[in-house]
Amino acid sequence: ADNVRIFTDYRNTYKPAAVDFGLDAEAEILDPETSESIELGVRTTLFNQKIYLEMSAFDMELQNLVVPTIVNGFPALENAGAERFKGIELEATGRLPHDLALRAAGSYHDATFLDYVRDFGGVPTQLQGRRQEMTPIWLAGAGIVYAPAKGFIAHADASFTGSRYLNKRNTALAEQFTTWGMGIGWRGARYTIRLDGTNLGNERPPVAESELADASYYLLEARRIWLSFDWLF
Repeated sequence: ADNVRIFTDYRNTYKPAAVDFGLDAEAEILDPETSESIELGVRTTLFNQKIYLEMSAFDMELQNLVVPTIVNGFPALENAGAERFKGIELEATGRLPHDLALRAAGSYHDATFLDYVRDFGGVPTQLQGRRQEMTPIWLAGAGIVYAPAKGFIAHADASFTGSRYLNKRNTALAEQFTTWGMGIGWRGARYTIRLDGTNLGNERPPVAESELADASYYLLEARRIWLSFDWLF
């Protein structure tokens, strides 16, 4: 039967002190990470469970979060003072006739420093209020799937990643980007053969910081196409 469910949770976590196993000879004992968070949401099914909706909001504060840094030209770890993560997430799924399904999701995330003093070129800088690097505010995705029990199967999807800062001082802004993928296949009684592709537009934006050097980044995985075959014994 269709229903509406309201859920909430509160979490208070503690992570013991971490050791920085960097390339330097002296290992530094870092402060323990702690966090406190609360979440409130609602999920529902409609039209005889043909549509599923879920929305949630969360607010989390972290103390002494361990983040990567560079010390004397070598990668290292350090505590980042206090940070706050808050946001809203929405997800929808619809089951259509003829074995079709639609899915969509979107989120708003706000990740900012509350109290974090960082040394830049010998100048201590307070990063309070600045966004955490590599964290986009907006994320979204959508896809359609055709999946009968047997025979031809197919899917297509797209995802959007909003702009995000590449550095902690928020002086270098990376542009938003969109990726898409698709796949086709055939499903038999005991086997499935598929041809799938991801990031077919071959977008290569920076998506994560590199631990090898300052101002270095890993790029999004390039276009990928593969053939797969599954057999059920």
